[in-house]
Amino acid sequence: MIFIHRLSDWVYSIEKVFSIVLSSLMLISLFAGVVFRYVFNSPLIWSDETAIFSLIWLTFIGGSMGIKRQESAAVSLFMDKLKGKVKTILMAVSLLAVILFVSLILYLSIKWLSAPTILIQQSNSMKMPMIIAYLSVPVSFVFILIHSLNLFILNFRSSESEV
Repeated sequence: MIFIHRLSDWVYSIEKVFSIVLSSLMLISLFAGVVFRYVFNSPLIWSDETAIFSLIWLTFIGGSMGIKRQESAAVSLFMDKLKGKVKTILMAVSLLAVILFVSLILYLSIKWLSAPTILIQQSNSMKMPMIIAYLSVPVSFVFILIHSLNLFILNFRSSESEV
């Protein structure tokens, strides 16, 4: 129980560093692209692609961070009116649904990435292996799974302390 909580916190700290690095990389590459295109009349061929791949990773990592902080979009009108065991059970059911969905997507993304054609794909301008961009899906869904399991366990712990 404590292990999954510590693992979730550790993953979250890694996500924060990744998000800072990716945001900075995206900002710098777009700024450099604009400066080189309009000031030096010599566009950079890699700046847009770098920004796009950074945004892809940032989107998935940000989604995982939202799950950890319980700040993802939700309609909580019904849940806010509930109390006690009913609320705990419904919260557990919803977290279980998230865990099952994330597990399915994780399985499908690993299956997709294990296809032989994925390894030979390259990006257009940088000739970067596309597996780097594609890995954003399984990596972030592993993170989401860890955070969801932690929230599932914390849901029952908090209900025990309320009783």
